[in-house]
Amino acid sequence: MIRCRLYSASHHRPRQVAVPTRCTGRVQFTNRYPYTECFFDNAILQPYIHNCIVNVHEGNNIYHYAFFFKRHCCLSINNSLPLEKDDNHGSMA
Repeated sequence: MIRCRLYSASHHRPRQVAVPTRCTGRVQFTNRYPYTECFFDNAILQPYIHNCIVNVHEGNNIYHYAFFFKRHCCLSINNSLPLEKDDNHGSMA
C-alpha cells in the first residue's frame, strides 16, 4: 500500500487514501505500480486512466510526484481542485 491524496469529483475536499499496489514480476518488490482503478468512478464512461510524472525543484531538493487522472467532458466537474471549470472534469490522485 502507498499513501495517496485523492481529488475526487464526488467530494468537495481532497482526502488521504491508501492505494494497493500490484506486482508484475516474480519478486514481490520489483515492478510495483499503484492500482488506482479502484478509486476512480465511471469506469464504463471513461475506462482509461492517464498518468504523468511531475518533478518539483525546491531549493536543492527535487520531489517526484506521479499523477493519475481521468478526463472526459461527460464526467462530473471536480470541485476539489481550483482549475478552470471547462477543463476540470473527472478525478485525480
